[in-house]
Amino acid sequence: MFKPHYHFFPITGWMNDPNGLIHWKGKYHMFYQYNPKKPRWGNICWGHAVSDDLVHWRHLPVALYPKDETHGVFSGSAVEKDGKMVLVYTYFRDPEHNEGEKEVQCIATSEDGWNFVEYENNPVISKPPEEGIHAFRDPKVNRIGNKWRMVLGSGKDKRIGMVLLYTSEDLVHWDYEGVLFEDESTKEIECPDLVSIGGKDVLIYSVTSTNSVLFALGELKEGKLSVEKKGLLDYGTDFYAAQTFYGTDRVIVIGWLQNWHRTDLYPTEKERWNGVMSLPRELYMEDGELKVRPIEELKTLRTGKILEKEHSGTYRINTNKNCYEVCCSFQGNLSLALRSELGEVIKLFVEKDTLVVDTTRSGISKGVTKEVKVQRGETDKVRLFIDACSVEMFFNDSVALSFRVHPEGIYNMLDIESRLLKVDIYALKNVWIS
Repeated sequence: MFKPHYHFFPITGWMNDPNGLIHWKGKYHMFYQYNPKKPRWGNICWGHAVSDDLVHWRHLPVALYPKDETHGVFSGSAVEKDGKMVLVYTYFRDPEHNEGEKEVQCIATSEDGWNFVEYENNPVISKPPEEGIHAFRDPKVNRIGNKWRMVLGSGKDKRIGMVLLYTSEDLVHWDYEGVLFEDESTKEIECPDLVSIGGKDVLIYSVTSTNSVLFALGELKEGKLSVEKKGLLDYGTDFYAAQTFYGTDRVIVIGWLQNWHRTDLYPTEKERWNGVMSLPRELYMEDGELKVRPIEELKTLRTGKILEKEHSGTYRINTNKNCYEVCCSFQGNLSLALRSELGEVIKLFVEKDTLVVDTTRSGISKGVTKEVKVQRGETDKVRLFIDACSVEMFFNDSVALSFRVHPEGIYNMLDIESRLLKVDIYALKNVWIS
């Protein structure tokens, strides 16, 4: 009932963070935190999928397994070195059942992108650099000049989140360079990612305090990020552990379309699966602002228009499934509602410089109301991607809001009110049906 039509999800089992995103030898690889045994967190492996176009994904065999269920292969990244794919990841050992450091950094290599060999002298980083560090995981590696640069998520004394910086010449021997960034609003930082966008250094990171993905942009100076601006990468409730692809010209990011505070609210466990990835998005700089938009390849999902209107009103959407895209351009205020015949509704309002989304009556899981300040233009645009258990919204190709929703009915009625309006709704293909 809730299995996505065009989002990536595990056929069975549990999935969380995207890992090892890389474009390698003409294909996009996505690894992810995966429990193949049950739709609950635990026994964490690295699941694996591959795509030619970031839209159609094919499941591959599990890439990395833990030693046993008291261990786990936690989040990390992928790079290319000497023609081989190299995975860099955190290996976890439950301290209640194992001796030694709880979290260490390891590598594995592959010549074919399918079979992976763990480095015989793992771990390559065997312990945190100083006392008091209580989190030490999620390495994201990039090539900068003639060195490899790693950022690691961390926390100090359970009171402040940190990002640690390491460098290496060979991916095996790592030098600790110090604390790159601190955030006093959270006790630890997860899944950091440092990229260059439009001449700015941009740190993307997730915080456990609010289950949000944030960014800090500025300039990297002597191993520390001099921050000019901070903000949210997504203003919805369900976007976490975002990571960018290695080896692409564009900065493309995917996040986990879920969060730890709301996992028990999702009914998909009854279907023996749990976890959805966001659609791929492009990050870019414009007028000094970090912006986000859906990748262009998503337009290949369209199979035809099922609604085209230029006036306010109430319209029936010609669909028998929650699998479509809404494109709306307007001036002035906007009121938009997608309704099912069971009374379920997703609402979106734009008034002056404020956008409001209301999912409180969207389905059987608990919803929210979110409000965000937006930059308006002479004409504004909204795109909504509706799938069986999610809605992703983009305003003016600059702001994103992501939500999990679980309707029992079909959102087949559109209420819309604005002026100088144009709204198109496209049916989208089911990528899981060959």
